[in-house]
Amino acid sequence: MPQRHSLTTALPRALKPCLLALSLAATFVAGQASALEYPIGTPVKEGGMEIAAVYLQPVVMAPTGKLPANQADIHLEADIHALMENDNGFAPGDWIPYLGIHYTLTKQGGEAPIEGELVPMIANDGTHYGKNVKLDGPGKYHLTFEIQHPDMPRHIDKETGVAEWPQTITTDYDFVYAGVGKKGGY
Repeated sequence: MPQRHSLTTALPRALKPCLLALSLAATFVAGQASALEYPIGTPVKEGGMEIAAVYLQPVVMAPTGKLPANQADIHLEADIHALMENDNGFAPGDWIPYLGIHYTLTKQGGEAPIEGELVPMIANDGTHYGKNVKLDGPGKYHLTFEIQHPDMPRHIDKETGVAEWPQTITTDYDFVYAGVGKKGGY
């Protein structure tokens, strides 16, 4: 019978525990490299979608042209996915594309609201709408998303049609922003 060799059988017995420890350490470090997201309020379920708001430290993006990470306080995200009871042709958990998302951030006791549009983007945790945003310092904030239906044609015939989209969905969230942290150190 031919002799079978593998990397672990060829290694001296003393190195096997070291190899295991190194592989476990690499797995731990890889998990620590992802950015920590902070939920903003409670996810809203409306229009067959779950609409969650989160923020994390500002991120470097390509192509450039948006607010650079070193000039922003947070990276604001809208994570929007289909629910089981979605009648618009999306499978449960699918990311909903082509939405128009306007955000308004108002600081309690602050002056002018901070407004803008979130854009679709991709990160290692999936597709979302997001933008680096400069806030008005630490404090209590109110966030409003105004979500416009997808800008895409839909089937409306009896055999393959999907439900009509609501014109606008508005969601509101409250959160406390404690200030700029060191990347990964919030």
